[in-house]
Amino acid sequence: MTTEFKGITLAVLSAILYGSLPIIGLQITATGLSIESMLFWRFLLSFLLLACFFPKSVFVVNKLMLWNFLFAVTGYVISSFFYFKCAEYIGTGLAMTVFFVYPMILALLNYVLLKETLPFSQKLGMLFAFSALLFLTDFKFHYQGDVFMGFVLGIIGGAGYAVYVFLTRATGLKAITLTAWVCLGSATFFGVHSITNHTFVLPPLSLSLELAELAIIGTVLPIIFFIKAVNLIGTIKTSLVSILEPATTLTFGMLFLAEQITWVQSTGLLLMIVSLFILEGPGLFKKKLMPYSTQK
Repeated sequence: MTTEFKGITLAVLSAILYGSLPIIGLQITATGLSIESMLFWRFLLSFLLLACFFPKSVFVVNKLMLWNFLFAVTGYVISSFFYFKCAEYIGTGLAMTVFFVYPMILALLNYVLLKETLPFSQKLGMLFAFSALLFLTDFKFHYQGDVFMGFVLGIIGGAGYAVYVFLTRATGLKAITLTAWVCLGSATFFGVHSITNHTFVLPPLSLSLELAELAIIGTVLPIIFFIKAVNLIGTIKTSLVSILEPATTLTFGMLFLAEQITWVQSTGLLLMIVSLFILEGPGLFKKKLMPYSTQK
């Protein structure tokens, strides 16, 4: 298995698991738990699970770029909070679709700050990917009311995630270590935020299974897979492959929340598949490809 194929596989797995996140999260908040409280328990449980199963990786930090880490955590906190606020306004599938402006923002960060250039295949793939997102939104661009506010919140969340992805390799931490400390940093923020807003509550035991799913399936595994994919194939490719997440969320929404998909959104799914073939088709089975990063 080539380095490229491993990276793509991990990115796809991350996208599928992340696609389940809004479904699980909104099922929990529907019971009366606030978004801040739900996110606190999500990240706290994720950190505790990682600390129990990977203590050597979590508690042995040999190298840390502190400011990069703090900005990465800030970006992740922003993305988590504003995504769920966006979903409250326009629903899970549409919110995830808007959120995926982040690969374009990430490409802009790489271009401006790292002076990276994009090959023609990636530019073409991004064009198809952006077109796919427009179709997946069903062209519901109305500059008024809840829909407009939802789009604004989704773009803010996407920008926060772009900052997080941009800084993942710059923290100096391994995938599991970075995941654990990002979870702890996020739990700290949302814990303080929910307490100061008087929205903090202890979840009932009946939510134990959903919270465990949120921590394991919707947080720990997809974050680890994503970071490992970034180390293998880089931030831009990983981000563009993870554009599968809106499709996954739409599918889960239809299966579990009775959400409907239009023929326009079906066209968006087709364009998304085309963009992935343009981006990754030529390089999937090359015999020799060097890892994007030496970090393990």
